[in-house]
Amino acid sequence: MAIIGMLEAVRGCLKEEVNMDVIANNLANTAVVGFKRDRVSFQEILAGTEKALVHVETDLGQGELRFTGNQLDLAINGPGFFKVNTPEGVRYTRKGNFTLDATGTLITTEGYQVLGKGGPISIPAGPVTIDQTGRVVVGETGVDQLDVVTFEDPKRLVKVGGTMFKKPDGVNEGPVGAETVVKQGYLEESNVNVAEEMVRMVHSLRAFESYQRAVKVLDHLDDKATNDVARLR
Repeated sequence: MAIIGMLEAVRGCLKEEVNMDVIANNLANTAVVGFKRDRVSFQEILAGTEKALVHVETDLGQGELRFTGNQLDLAINGPGFFKVNTPEGVRYTRKGNFTLDATGTLITTEGYQVLGKGGPISIPAGPVTIDQTGRVVVGETGVDQLDVVTFEDPKRLVKVGGTMFKKPDGVNEGPVGAETVVKQGYLEESNVNVAEEMVRMVHSLRAFESYQRAVKVLDHLDDKATNDVARLR
């Protein structure tokens, strides 16, 4: 029984260590545009067993929109993602602080091309207007439309890096609904709630310390039992 208790206590320490790492990462990205916080869930692999699965999932909830007035700052209000072209393939993001490269192509802060319905978006000189559907107009000339997409089950997306996602095989893009709008001159803030994360970190730390104490107590009991058996011999 002591061995089983020791294993459970060690598992508890490992789970809380993962939890604290995730919380720390959330707090470190509080000020990152478009960042989506992560959550740790502990699920039983099989009912009636002591084995548990530690699963990290991303909370895709809407972050607050902040007005910047920059014509190339874009935020999505509602479900959906911007599409960007990276060396590893197409990725999806809510981080909309875009800029132009030397050729006038719309890019992310990492230098990745933002994709429109016709591919990379080339924007000539002039005042840029982007409407709620993502249509890009320079002066009075339509240039392209941002390829904003959504997914039937966005929780299946895989986070790669702080603000990028990739879709696994079998997950298909779809058009956004009428409730989704693109807002020019705004950025979506991180959806991390600092106060909430701090409370969760305190609870996790206390749980970790409790598991540590349990390990020490069980280790002491195991040593005592071993010594008692030795004396009986």
